[in-house]
Amino acid sequence: MYAKELCTSQTWLEEMVYNLLRYHGFEQPEDIDVLEICRTFNIEVWFSEGRSRSFPHPRKAGWFVIQVDSTLCEEEQREKIAHELGHLILHCGAQPGLPELMICMQESQTNHFAEHLLVPFYMFDRLFYRVNRYEAPRYIARLFRVTEKIARQRFERFLSRAFQRGFEHYI
Repeated sequence: MYAKELCTSQTWLEEMVYNLLRYHGFEQPEDIDVLEICRTFNIEVWFSEGRSRSFPHPRKAGWFVIQVDSTLCEEEQREKIAHELGHLILHCGAQPGLPELMICMQESQTNHFAEHLLVPFYMFDRLFYRVNRYEAPRYIARLFRVTEKIARQRFERFLSRAFQRGFEHYI
């Protein structure tokens, strides 16, 4: 009962990302394949040393490239891909020419996009009754293949949602 209300989308961004995940048939954490999502948007992912970024494909018209730092661990690479994918889906134009406030807004929005994509609340049903709130961030990190930092942020957002709706005694 309470899990369903807490796990449904609450914002337009969350709804958009959940629709994208469901379009791909991703219903379990292990299903989330960021490379598959990129392919559907005509995006190639390249791994090389250096800063992660996105740019128009140099040889394929209408395609883009997400370049990811190959020295990062797998979890960090997935987070970078999700972040850059968020920029390509949500924003157009180059950031260097934008005012600082606009850049900060875009980065915040893109970080939320990546969090929703990699750790969607509608897949949190596996958390209930399996771990306590102190073990949850580490469990989320392993289950969703993200860093503990992202897992902790998502779990704290989930707890905040639970408290706002009066479900704190269930968690």
